[in-house]
Amino acid sequence: MTYHFKTRYNHKETTDVDYVGRFLTPRSRLAPPTMEECHRLFIAMKKGSDDARNELIERHLRLVASIVLKYKSSEDQVEDLMAEGIHGLIEALDRFDHTRGVKISTYAAWWIKHRIQKLLGRFNSCISVPHDVIQGRKKQNKLLEDFVGTKKGEPSEEELREFIGDHSLMNRRISMIPKVNSLDETIKESEQTLGSLLASEDEEKKSYRNQGSLTEDMQAAMSLLGPREKKVLKLRFGLGTASPMKLGAIAKLMKISAERVRQLESLGLRKLRSVMISKGEIDFRKLDRIKGSHFRGKTKMSPLQLALL
Repeated sequence: MTYHFKTRYNHKETTDVDYVGRFLTPRSRLAPPTMEECHRLFIAMKKGSDDARNELIERHLRLVASIVLKYKSSEDQVEDLMAEGIHGLIEALDRFDHTRGVKISTYAAWWIKHRIQKLLGRFNSCISVPHDVIQGRKKQNKLLEDFVGTKKGEPSEEELREFIGDHSLMNRRISMIPKVNSLDETIKESEQTLGSLLASEDEEKKSYRNQGSLTEDMQAAMSLLGPREKKVLKLRFGLGTASPMKLGAIAKLMKISAERVRQLESLGLRKLRSVMISKGEIDFRKLDRIKGSHFRGKTKMSPLQLALL
């Protein structure tokens, strides 16, 4: 189903409605809740109502969509940005104080943008750098541009400290950000490039088999998953166990349905793929060789349901 929606956030772009529409529900097509409705829904949510919580989330999905469409640089990013934006919305709802008379949309927009910017920072960097350090470097670069524009020259170290401020710890952390070099860059006093020193894919496969680094990388990436997702994947693929287990056996062991085990497996694999793309914790070729055909099976849950788990 394709959702055609109008948004009061004045964003005219409509080319990615199909991607965004996967997250939308009939309730998300309603107008954002009024202050009175928000107050009622927050009271119900604080009392433990899941329906009130879900209604607040769903009726603000168009806010998430409008922000995502402003930040996305390609269609491939939309789904990941929507999922991250929804997590930002949920964080805003959990932190929001509805008794202060402030609009939730204003508060939520900041958290949605924060989560999206954080994810994009990881997408655009080959090396994982803390978000506060990235923001610190941006601020430092802006101040340097202002200084050079004012003084018309390169500043000395003393002038920099005076102009930017002596934030010693942050400055040290910024200076420690590694430099990313091109693979076509020639090595000093040699005609070889960095790319020519990299092992071929065949050599890499042989190295994985010989050294067992595949399992080690999987363990490192899985440390970022939730406890149930981690347990399901470990049992499913035989990581740290005698042999892989079937869905039914895992369901019996964990005392949940086989369908729920399949859902946790699918969600865990989605998160692992997000980790490898955004943080470089594991090469996607390694995960593909482990998971075989499991990841290619289509999940019966919608992207919104997966994001809300």
